[in-house]
Amino acid sequence: MHAQRPLLKVRQKRGTGVLAAAVLALSLLAGCAAPLPPQTPAVQRDHADTFMAESDGRAALLAAKLDRAGQRLGSWKALAPALRASRAHIANRESGQVAVAHGDIAVTWGDVARTLDRLEALLPRLDAEPELLAEQFRWIRLSEGAAFSGYYEPVVKASRTRKPGYAAPLYKLPPDLRQLNLGRFQSDLIGRRIVYRMKGGQPVPYYTRAEIDGLDGGRGVLRGRGLELAWLADPVDAFFLHVQGSGRLRFEDGGEMPVRFAGSNGRPYLSIGRYLEDQGEIPPGQVSMQSIRQWLREHPESRDALLRRNERYIFFRKGPQAPAGTITSGPIGSMGTPLSPMVSLAVDRTTFPLGSVIAFDVNIPDPSAPSVSGSAAPTTPLRGIGLAQDTGEAIRGRRVDLFCGKGARAAFIAGHLNGPGEVWMLLAK
Repeated sequence: MHAQRPLLKVRQKRGTGVLAAAVLALSLLAGCAAPLPPQTPAVQRDHADTFMAESDGRAALLAAKLDRAGQRLGSWKALAPALRASRAHIANRESGQVAVAHGDIAVTWGDVARTLDRLEALLPRLDAEPELLAEQFRWIRLSEGAAFSGYYEPVVKASRTRKPGYAAPLYKLPPDLRQLNLGRFQSDLIGRRIVYRMKGGQPVPYYTRAEIDGLDGGRGVLRGRGLELAWLADPVDAFFLHVQGSGRLRFEDGGEMPVRFAGSNGRPYLSIGRYLEDQGEIPPGQVSMQSIRQWLREHPESRDALLRRNERYIFFRKGPQAPAGTITSGPIGSMGTPLSPMVSLAVDRTTFPLGSVIAFDVNIPDPSAPSVSGSAAPTTPLRGIGLAQDTGEAIRGRRVDLFCGKGARAAFIAGHLNGPGEVWMLLAK
C-alpha cells in the first residue's frame, strides 16, 4: 500500500458521507443503537464533468508525442510485465461490473481488461507504429487536468538494535490499533477507514505523532513494547520514510531489508512543506523534500516542533531480507505486485480503476539541468504511458502520484515534482 503524502497538499472537496458513516460506526462500537444509513450506488458518480472524450485527430496528435525514452524504456515492449500484473489483478472482476462512472462515461472491468489485452498485443508494433494508440484506443481526458506529485523508494541507514547514533525507532503495527472499514456501512465509502483504540470500553482516536515519538516531552507511548522493526540514525529520515510509505533499510554489515506500509494512526495529515511556505520560511514555488531537509538542518532546535504538526504516523512491516550486494524487487503497490519506475501511478480508485492504462503529459524536474540558487528546479516534458497500480491515503480526486524508482535521480524527481499535468484514460475501441 502506498501511503505517500504530497509535500504540498491539494485541497479536495469533502462530502458529508464520511462524517455520517464515521458517526454511525463509532456509535455502534460504543454500543449505541443507530439506524443504518441509506445505501448509495457502489460506484462514485459525483464527477459529472470529470472526463471528456478526445476526437480521433486530437488523439493522433497526442499519441505521436509520447516518448518512451523519457520513461527510460528502451522499447514499448518493456511494458509487458507491468501490463500482465495489472491484468492478473483484475482477472476475477465481473466483466460487466462498472468500475467507475463519470457523467456519460461508464467504464466496466471488461473495458479495462480489453484495454490491457489490446495494448499488450500491440506492443511489438508500437515502436514503429505509435499511431496505433490513436487508432485502437479511445482517449478519455481528465477535463480539469491532474495535480502531479512523485514518490520513490528511499534507502536509509539503520541498525537492528538501538545503540549510540541510532535512536529513531521504526514501528510495526501495534496490536491495540483497530480499523473499521466504512465501506461496510456506506458503499460509496469503500476504501475509507477510521482508526481507533479502545479506552475504558469506548473507541478513541489513536495516538498522535507527538505521543508516539515523545515529541511532546514524554517517553513515547510505544517505546519498550517490542514493536521496533529497526532503529534509524536520523529522525528526519524516519519522517520522510513515513511520507513515502515504503523504503529500504541498509544496515552497517551491508545487508538490506525492504520495509512496507502496514497501516497508519488515522490522524489528520498536515503538509509541513505547505506550513513552512505559509510561514514565509521557504519561498513560494520552492517547496520540495530537499528544501524542507535543508530548512531542518539549518533549524535543528525547531525540528521536533515542526514534525509534531503532522499528526499522521505510519507503521511498517518487513519485506524479504536481502544479502549484501543483491537486488530484490521494488516496493509493492496496492495490487500486491512490484511497482515499475516512471510507469506505475498511484491514483484515486474512484477516479481511475486500479489496473487501467493512463497516458500522461507533465513537466518533471530535470536532475541534469543546471539549477539557479533560490529558484525552482528546471523541468523537462515527460509524455508517456502509465498504469494505475497503486493508491494512497492522500491520493484523492485529481491527484496522481508518479513512482520514480530508487536512487538519487528518483529522489530528486520525486522530491521536486509537484505541479499540474494532463492525463487520459485509454480504452480499447
